[in-house]
Parts: sequence; structure tokens; C-alpha cells
Amino acid sequence: MGAGFREYIQNAQDVRELLVNLYGQPFVTHPREQTVNVDTTAIGVCQLVLQRTGRLIQNTGATNIYLAYRQDVSTTFGFKLSPGDRFRDDWYYDGDLLMRQIYAIGDNSGGSVFVLERCLQGV
Repeated sequence: MGAGFREYIQNAQDVRELLVNLYGQPFVTHPREQTVNVDTTAIGVCQLVLQRTGRLIQNTGATNIYLAYRQDVSTTFGFKLSPGDRFRDDWYYDGDLLMRQIYAIGDNSGGSVFVLERCLQGV
């Protein structure tokens, strides 16, 4: 990283100011939180949100949960989250995948996930 970037970091009082220094405008986000019950039938846990900048999904239940960007997620197709595991994506690393819906299914009934999304807020 060049000296200019270090100056941005040294002169910023907080993350919002750093983003203003880097991009010329603020990026203000607000949290959207929900708990979603997941059973043995696929369900959407995150809807299509164009302004999403980050997403964290944690398996808070006692059964395995499988996640996929496709509605036909199954216990043989998707990211497996064992109890306590987390799935994370953000705008910097995952690009427009972050805007897409995510679907979940459990390998048993009584599962649940906690979803935290960061979404852009008008300034």
C-alpha cells in the first residue's frame, strides 16, 4: 500500500471517515437482524436486497443447516453449517453474490439460524 493510503488511515477518526477519505462519500449502514426457523423444507432466509453490504448467518439450532443461493438447496447440495457454525459474505470479497437470496434446509426439524445483514442507508 502506498503512503497515501497510510495517510487516509492515520487521519481518519472512525471507519465512516476512512471511507469518506477513500471514496469521497460516506457509506452509512444499518443492521437488519432476524431469527429464521429452518426445517426439512427449503426456505428463504435472506431475500433479494440490492443495498446489502454484508451478511452473517449463524446456525443457532441443534441440527445441521445447508445454505445455497438456489432454491433447490438440499442436504447434499449447499454449504453445511453444523450447530454454531457461521456463513459470511461481504461486498468486497463476494461482489454481487451478496445481493442474492440465500435458501436454507435442515437435516432434521427444529433448526434455526440468526441472520445479521448490513444494508446501505441514505445519508
